Amino acid sequence: MKLMSNAEEISKYKKLLDDGVITQEDFDKKKNHLLSSTEVSNMSPDNKWLVTLLLCLFVGFLGIHRFYVGKIGTGILHLLTLGAFGIWTLIDLVIIVLGKFTDKEGNLVTR
Repeated sequence: MKLMSNAEEISKYKKLLDDGVITQEDFDKKKNHLLSSTEVSNMSPDNKWLVTLLLCLFVGFLGIHRFYVGKIGTGILHLLTLGAFGIWTLIDLVIIVLGKFTDKEGNLVTR
């Protein structure tokens, strides 16, 4: 399955609007939703999982992996406690490997 960027999705909805399939109001709602959503990058979910895993593995005690997925509050807490002296980092590492780690919006970061 190919992931579309926000610009590609807006173009798709613009074509639907031009063809009369959706209303201007529907187009505006979808466009505003897409533009307000945070697009971290054009990376595939596999790459996001791998980057999160590697960040946790190598600099997990600093909480960088939590900042990467948008969890700023717990990232700061992780940083201040040095990953609760390594225990929290180890737990995060296991959760990431199992595919149960979530980003700020509650989406699973999986392979």
